[in-house]
Amino acid sequence: MMSKERFENGTGWRMSYEEYRKCYCPDCSRENCIHREAYRRVPRIDGDLGLCPNLQNDKKGR
Repeated sequence: MMSKERFENGTGWRMSYEEYRKCYCPDCSRENCIHREAYRRVPRIDGDLGLCPNLQNDKKGR
């Protein structure tokens, strides 16, 4: 996973670093997730569906 400084200065993502960390598949414990390594896991702010369960749990207050 890239550092916060590199993320903020070296990517075009509009999501926050915290969101990036949540939807970063290599560190996720959900090995059989259907959204793993798929672009659809990326948050809506960056033009996709935001389907990563780790991002969804935050929205539901879990």
